Amino acid sequence: MAGTVQGKVAVISGGSTGVGRAVAELLADKGAHVVLLARRADRLDAAVRDISGSVLAIPTDVSSGPAVRAAFEQIESRFGRVDILLNSAGVARVRAIEETQDEDIAACIGTNLLGPIHTIRSAVPLLRAAGGGDIVNISSEITLDHMPLMAMYAASKHGLNGFTAAMHKELRGDGIRVALVILGSIADSAFSENFTTEDRQRAHPVWEADGYLTRVGAMKPLLSSTAANALHQLLTNPPELAQDVVHIRPAG
Repeated sequence: MAGTVQGKVAVISGGSTGVGRAVAELLADKGAHVVLLARRADRLDAAVRDISGSVLAIPTDVSSGPAVRAAFEQIESRFGRVDILLNSAGVARVRAIEETQDEDIAACIGTNLLGPIHTIRSAVPLLRAAGGGDIVNISSEITLDHMPLMAMYAASKHGLNGFTAAMHKELRGDGIRVALVILGSIADSAFSENFTTEDRQRAHPVWEADGYLTRVGAMKPLLSSTAANALHQLLTNPPELAQDVVHIRPAG
C-alpha cells in the first residue's frame, strides 16, 4: 500500500527552482513540512511566497560543510526529525579540460558531490530520529552518455552515483532508503543558467559532431511538474519496497 507525506519533514536542496521547487510545491500541498535549501535568498523568498503550506527556507551553500551543519541545526531545533532528503541542487560548466579553472572544479564538485555528502551526513541522525525515511539523490543522464566539454559535471555525477550506492548499503539497516534518480532533460529548469550564450555557441557544433544532440538532445524535455509527480510516487512507495536506481526521462 502506498504511503503518504502528510506531516513528514522534507528537506530539499536546490529547492528554489526547477524540479526541487516542483517537488516542494507538491509535498507541501500534500501536507508535508518542507525545508528549502538554496544559495539565493531572493529565489527562496519567492518560493516561500508562492508555495502554500508549511515551508521553511534556509539560505545555504551546500558545498560548505559548516553552512550545511548550521542549516540542519535549525531543522533539528524546529522539527527534531527529518523524513525525506532530496538532493536536487546542481551546477555545470562547459569547459575543455585544459581551460577548466579552479572555480569551475569547486562549483561542480562542491555542489554536485560534496553537497549531498554534507547534507546526508547531517540528515542521518534526524532520519534515525524519525525511525527511518528516504534519501533521493538526483543524478544525470551524462553518466550514461558522455558529452564533450562537460567533464567536471560528469565526474561529479559519477561520484554521486558511487556515493549513493554506498549509502544504500550503509543505511538500509536503519530503515533509511537511499535512491539514485537519473534525470533526463527538463524544459523549465534553471539548469540552463549555468551556460552563457558563448558556451552554447561553442558547444553546439561539438555536441552535434559527437552525435549527442541526435541521441539525447532531440527528445522533448519533461516539465518539472512531471518529474515531481514521479518523485512523489517514489517517496510514497511501501517501505518494504527497495529503491536503488530510477531513470526518469522523456518517452520519445
